[in-house]
This record gives sequence, C-alpha cells and structure tokens, in this order.
Amino acid sequence: MSEALMPLAYWPALMVGAYLLGSIPFSQVMARINGVDLRNVGTGNVGAGNLKREVGLWWSVVAGLADGLKGTAPVLVAKEIMGLGPGSAGLVGIAAVVGHCWSIFMRGRSGRGLATSAGLLLGLHPPYLIWTAGWAVLGWKIGGGVAGFMGWALLPILSVSLGRPPTESLMLALLALILMGRRVQGNVDSPRGTVPALKRVLYDTDVDGDHVGDTAEGPLAT
Repeated sequence: MSEALMPLAYWPALMVGAYLLGSIPFSQVMARINGVDLRNVGTGNVGAGNLKREVGLWWSVVAGLADGLKGTAPVLVAKEIMGLGPGSAGLVGIAAVVGHCWSIFMRGRSGRGLATSAGLLLGLHPPYLIWTAGWAVLGWKIGGGVAGFMGWALLPILSVSLGRPPTESLMLALLALILMGRRVQGNVDSPRGTVPALKRVLYDTDVDGDHVGDTAEGPLAT
C-alpha cells in the first residue's frame, strides 16, 4: 500500500473509535454521581440542558465541555495525526455526533448532539463556531427552534462562500441533516405523528409555541 493511502486504511477504525467515544453519556454520568437518572426527570433528555435544570449549572458546564471534546478530539486525530483531509476528518467527527445522539451505552438514545457538533467544528475550522453560536443565541432569545437551527442548516452555504473544500461542505450538510433528524425524533416519551414532529422542528419542544419556554432546552442542550 502506498504511503499516501495509509491514512485511509485506518479511517474505519477511527470511525468506530469516534462512535464509541461519542457514545459516552457524560451528562448521565454526572447525573448519576448526584443520584439522578436523567431519563426519568425533566425532559427525559440525556443532555446538559436537562442536567442543568435537574442537578445544577456547573455540572452541566463540565458535561458540556466533555461532550464538546468528544467531537474535537477525533477530528484533530484524523486531521493532524493521520493526515486526513477535512471531509474525511469531518466524517470521523460525525461518527462521534452519531454516538452521542444514539449511544450504544444508552440503548440507542441519548443527547441532542449540539455540544459534540460544536466540538467537531472547533477541530475542523474554528470560525464556524462564531456563526453557529450567534444563531443559537438568537434562537434561544426569541424562543424558536428554527432560528437556533438555521446556523447549522446554513453551514454548507457558509462553507462554500468561504471557499472551503467541497468535501467539507458536503460533510456539513450531512451533519445538519443528522441534527435535524435527532430533533424531529424527540425524546423517548415524545408524542409521535406529523404535528408533534413539526412542533419540535419549529419550537424545539413538544408543547405549543406559546409555552415554548417551559420545555425548550436552550443553548446548553446537548
């Protein structure tokens, strides 16, 4: 095998390793240290937003940072150590996001993947974080899920406008689809059907828009 192809030979192992790393439910670990099972309290979401409400702010900050590192570390290993391009390295980060959203350790369902996705962007191209953070704050302030998600949905277009590699833009489009799919899926006990799914898309909640503040996760939801 040529030296140029050697990094790709390790790519499947990197994908599996990133998925397993992403599957570690740090928010649930922090909650269990405090005698709480996030699946049975609050929104039932195993993420930093629910952890903040049920256990405390600082525990959620620690969990959020740990979740972010789950996205950053695999991308940096793939890009800086293994020499993979931005598209392939980004896919390794996406494997960590998938692990966070559908953890093998949580029987297939855990957090929302936002912090891990932010960590992916940090490892891939840090300026992306400014864009997504601005939209996240806007969405949180106006109480609408669509505004917060626009930052992620428009990332591929931003990538093209910045002259980034096409493979990176395609990878970001896949990331946006995964995050939206996880939002539409909701929590384990979320109502099923088209109308509840649309409410989750529009308001990031299972209740009516007038009461979105009661259950919306806010910027710390992971």
